[in-house]
Amino acid sequence: MADFDLFIFFRTTLVIFATTYSVLMLSSGVWRLVHLFGGQDAKMQMLRLYASYQLLTIRLTPVRDELAQIALWLILLVCVWRLHALI
Repeated sequence: MADFDLFIFFRTTLVIFATTYSVLMLSSGVWRLVHLFGGQDAKMQMLRLYASYQLLTIRLTPVRDELAQIALWLILLVCVWRLHALI
């Protein structure tokens, strides 16, 4: 029982729940999006065309700094996680 680390148990449980929640929410969102864009009437075709145009003409320049900050925090999180594993 001396080998049982409560933090490793907490971290593993947290990762499992966060991953499960993320997968379920992503699949639910995709499912709703597919049903929203489904249909053959003119309104749905216009919605699909508009959404496609918006996705194709997205400009990443305004969000470049935010993406760099997300990448930096992710790298920092991985480094802390690896350092904790070494201790």
